[in-house]
Amino acid sequence: PICPLLGMAAMELCSSLKSALLSYSLWHPKRPSQRLVCRPAVVEDDEHAMAVQAWLQTIIIKIGLCPWAKTADEAGGIRVVTSLASSPEDALLDLKAEAAKLKGSLAALPQGCPTTTLLVCPMVGEWEEFARFSVFREEELLNGDALTDEFQCKVVCFHPHQQASNSYGLNPGDEILVAQNGEQFSANVLEISGSTPRDIKVQLFGRVRQGETDAEMVIEPFLDSEDHIETIPEVDVLQLIGRDALQDEEGSRSILGRAPRVVLHLLRCKDLEAIDDKKAFETLERNEEVVEELGLEGFDELLERCG
Repeated sequence: PICPLLGMAAMELCSSLKSALLSYSLWHPKRPSQRLVCRPAVVEDDEHAMAVQAWLQTIIIKIGLCPWAKTADEAGGIRVVTSLASSPEDALLDLKAEAAKLKGSLAALPQGCPTTTLLVCPMVGEWEEFARFSVFREEELLNGDALTDEFQCKVVCFHPHQQASNSYGLNPGDEILVAQNGEQFSANVLEISGSTPRDIKVQLFGRVRQGETDAEMVIEPFLDSEDHIETIPEVDVLQLIGRDALQDEEGSRSILGRAPRVVLHLLRCKDLEAIDDKKAFETLERNEEVVEELGLEGFDELLERCG
């Protein structure tokens, strides 16, 4: 049994504690509980993701602009999700989160596991203007190379109002003039890798000599059967051939870079490295013919049908 004196002392202590707690509650009213609310980063199958899915099926795959897309789609390897971000900073966080998932799947994957992700970004208000989106692409995404070191992923950007621009620098598919061993050659850009200074993988077409006028160039194509594929430093690139033509809104790059929404497309570097260079070049040539036939209005009409 408890000692009566100890019991009385305990009762007095409890009474004192109750008084103290009551006094504290009167002078310090209870605040509503503050819960950390985490927003969902991405959603699937909403109207924006469905519009991009329609673009993927009816334009990219059906027309055959990307010969590798159909195989990946049939294997369940293409993931299309919508970012709920309303700022470029949050959209970049969502992009990195998606890239981290792809980085964790660099080995051979069973059928049905995504190997590439299309992150749809319809809610970033400032990206409605292509010029502002272009700045983000260049400065934050480093023209697609920003996630290469950390996540082994490249980023390809699409925009509903994509336009070719001088500020884009070099891109795969560009025709360029390069200097080698005191001579000049015409070439096509196949791949761009590394950070500044970058390495440019090119296919050389032939030697270039001066024409009858200063503005005229004559290309003497190689007559052998070799591919003439080389990797050169970016400083060896003298100029982009047809720079003025690329500024035309009806240029093929403008059209091929358009989608019904802003899309940040993640591609694993290992998958890009496995692409046959010859097939990639043939695809670029064919795509130019396709978009020239469709024209700007025809392509935009297809985009509108996607939703």
